[in-house]
Order: sequence, then structure tokens, then C-alpha cells
Amino acid sequence: MYKTFTQNDLIRFLYNEMTSEESILLREALLNDSDLCDTYYELKLSMNLLDSEPLLLTPSNFSLANIKSYARGFSSKPSKYIDRIDLVLN
Repeated sequence: MYKTFTQNDLIRFLYNEMTSEESILLREALLNDSDLCDTYYELKLSMNLLDSEPLLLTPSNFSLANIKSYARGFSSKPSKYIDRIDLVLN
């Protein structure tokens, strides 16, 4: 039986989320399909890169200014009616 595997199937395989029968079929398909094998190695490399080092992304000054500007537009005050804080647009 021949089954077509997708990238989602490859990701499930990488994270050990397949049944043993599906894993066997996928391993056979990897041996016979070079395009599928290439996609598998690309996904595996991406997975290893994500797991290897923490991402060193920092927000830009422009993004921080936009977030702070948006936050300044709101203030909070105790509610007279219930035990939660109402947000009030300034």
C-alpha cells in the first residue's frame, strides 16, 4: 500500500506522535522518495536549530514606542459594582 505523506506527517514523525504502523510506512517512504527525504532533513534541521539556542530576538525601539503609546491610552480604576478593574480609555 502506498501512502502520500505531508509535511504534517513528517512533523508528527519528528515529535514521535505517529503510531508504529505509520512510522514504518514513513520510513519506507523516506528510503524511496528523495523529495520527501529532503523535506524531512530540512524540517529536522529547523527543529534542531529551534531547540539548540534560545532565540535572541529583541523588539525594536519603534515597536516598544508603539506598545507604550497604546498602553498610555488606557488607565485602570476600581469598579464600584464588582471586584475587578475596569479599563477606561483616556
